Amino acid sequence: MELLRIVAMLLVMIVHADFRALSVPSVADFDSDTVRTVMRLVFESLSIICVNTFVLLSGWFGIHFKFSRLWEFLFQIAFFIVLFYGLAVVTRPDKALTLSGASNLLLLGQWDYWFVKCYLMLYIFSPVLNAFVEHATRRQFATVLVLFYAFQTVYGLVGGAEWFQLGYSGLSFMGLYLLARYVRLYPCRLTQLRWSTDLAIYLVLAAAMTLIGVAVLAAGLDPRLINRLYAYTSPFVIVAALYFLLMFSKFKMPHIPIVNWIASSCFAIYLVHSNSWVGDAYYDSFIRQMFATYSGLPFLWRTSLFIIAVFCLSILLDKVRGALYSLLLRLRK
Repeated sequence: MELLRIVAMLLVMIVHADFRALSVPSVADFDSDTVRTVMRLVFESLSIICVNTFVLLSGWFGIHFKFSRLWEFLFQIAFFIVLFYGLAVVTRPDKALTLSGASNLLLLGQWDYWFVKCYLMLYIFSPVLNAFVEHATRRQFATVLVLFYAFQTVYGLVGGAEWFQLGYSGLSFMGLYLLARYVRLYPCRLTQLRWSTDLAIYLVLAAAMTLIGVAVLAAGLDPRLINRLYAYTSPFVIVAALYFLLMFSKFKMPHIPIVNWIASSCFAIYLVHSNSWVGDAYYDSFIRQMFATYSGLPFLWRTSLFIIAVFCLSILLDKVRGALYSLLLRLRK
């Protein structure tokens, strides 16, 4: 399951290199470059499970609220915020030394580390969610899940309930957390399939998303339907993420220290390449430049090397952060 954290973070980087950096494909993109557009849909379909997988992992193991872990998490966030804001002050003072620039320090912008803010809400409410899990009967638990996902699908995906934010919300994170807790505590035939069957379900759902996306663009329909198709509240995405997690839960692997070493810092990869001063200006910009210059395999291998480089740099930076945090704890004692 630690390996799953690493894989999920690589998928996050792929998602951000696709729809975030290059924007959602349009009908014009499909008409002018059909092959590349279809391949982009394929990559998005395979990787869009990334965020839901991370949250499901928290539900799989359960969050045990501890202030010590909360402070370490906040220190990790603050480390990267201050680091990259300091670099922005040096390289882009005209934008950094402004009121809006300084507001990034407190994540006041809507999309400033949106995952961090949603996860913090989940963490704060985890004792309440855990109390419900502990005291609810299996029937009550299942009823709440069915009603929640029916409501979220109708009003948070099809409808216009903006507070769901298509899954970019703490409320959706709570639903995913409860879903994973239920699956872990109350296994059934649908969750005890062979890992190869789990993989097949994930791939079939990814193929279905791709085909629907192609159909939407080929028919010249509103591209906003693509946003709904690949939303984190989409049943396709939720079920695919769940079976992706179930697949990894059935793997039997020997203990590999380097996997745990990397997994313990993999969240830093998000904190690096999605920082307000790094994301669009460097990560997304590089992807857009590569996409405009190359196509096919030349684009893929250059982008892959870039993603691996960012991945490795982020892990090393977080190890520095971890050493600094350990030093501060020792000084405090």
